Amino acid sequence: MTVSVSPPLQAGATEAPASAWREVYLLAGMRSLSVAGDIMAATALTLLAQKNGAGGWGVMALLLAATLPPVLLAPWTGRAADRFDSKKIIVVVASLQALVCLAMLTTTSVPLLVGLCALLAAGVACTHPVFGGLPSAMVAPEEVPRASAISQTTTMAGMLFAPAAAGFLSSRSGTTMPLVLDALSFVLVALGGLAISTRLHKKAAPAPASAAAASASNDEPQAAPYRVWSDRLLRSVLLLSGIVMACACIINVLIVFYVRGTFGASEQVYGVIMTTWAAGMVPGALLARKVKNLSHETILVGSFVCIAIAILGTGLAPGVWWIAPFYLLGGIGNGAQATVTHIVFNLRAPQSHRGRAFAALGAVSNTGPGLGFVIGGLLVNAFEPRYGFLAAGALIVLALLTMARTVLAAGHQPAPAAS
Repeated sequence: MTVSVSPPLQAGATEAPASAWREVYLLAGMRSLSVAGDIMAATALTLLAQKNGAGGWGVMALLLAATLPPVLLAPWTGRAADRFDSKKIIVVVASLQALVCLAMLTTTSVPLLVGLCALLAAGVACTHPVFGGLPSAMVAPEEVPRASAISQTTTMAGMLFAPAAAGFLSSRSGTTMPLVLDALSFVLVALGGLAISTRLHKKAAPAPASAAAASASNDEPQAAPYRVWSDRLLRSVLLLSGIVMACACIINVLIVFYVRGTFGASEQVYGVIMTTWAAGMVPGALLARKVKNLSHETILVGSFVCIAIAILGTGLAPGVWWIAPFYLLGGIGNGAQATVTHIVFNLRAPQSHRGRAFAALGAVSNTGPGLGFVIGGLLVNAFEPRYGFLAAGALIVLALLTMARTVLAAGHQPAPAAS
């Protein structure tokens, strides 16, 4: 099956007004600033934990604090995104996140920073479903792939220089400047939220009383309520993404010890290495957007293959700079996967449940890494980092051999309707 990533306009369809596309780009810029600030802060805090001798457990705790809240809060944040004013969610939550970043400046205690990271991630849990669903509310249905791809690609562009900048700033000012910049990014997100007029859901006109009475007297059985997990394609994508991201995120714990310990490289080199993954995400997202003769499912499976090769190659690297090309390939796969996944969710999830769909995606996207961080913490204390990379890559290959066929087959099935 060949499904265009960007479907052609239907007969009679019209382009979204310029004002709608301005909001699409504004939203993308907001996400880019927020993600860049978060990456800078996370990189700086990881280096601080490693400097203070916290070891693998300290790094693992910081990473878990950043991933568990979206998992635990997903049932509530998804419903909140579907029921409450999306503008208020963005403005209030981003303002509180800026205050949390400023609070991080007052301490170097790893346990306290872990708690503050958890609060910051709770805010991400609230805004992620809104940010994920808004592009489809800004434009016509046939333009959703383009709007979603713009949002994802611009977000990835914000990741490009953040790790290297964090490594450079951390070597001179510790965590101060990265955290200040992260707080500033949240202030700008709150201001951007005030400028966006689009709401995640348009209010529908109330049904006439006669229609309601007819519905109540209808003897036909009601359709089962829509569930994200009832869509076989979305379910397959969620499961495979969670497994692969768990294996891939093992390396997020190992990489700082691999670069700094195994190869004895500097903080600046560590920042540059981390940037190469982000540098691959932008062309990966653009490539996924431009490919016209492959189905969404095929692109997803191919992106995971790139990640597996990248991790295995990194584990076999004879020198620190050999890591860079493999991380670049991993970033390309990561960028393609993230972009196509968001397109698929925007296209298949009904508007009334889109917040919950993206909350489920956020939960799985954080559960997988959370498990990966735990495994990485165990591996870094038991084996050389190199063996952890090889084990993670092998597990991704096994997951693909087990589940790739299911993902490819599920694309032939129509999405279930909402009831």
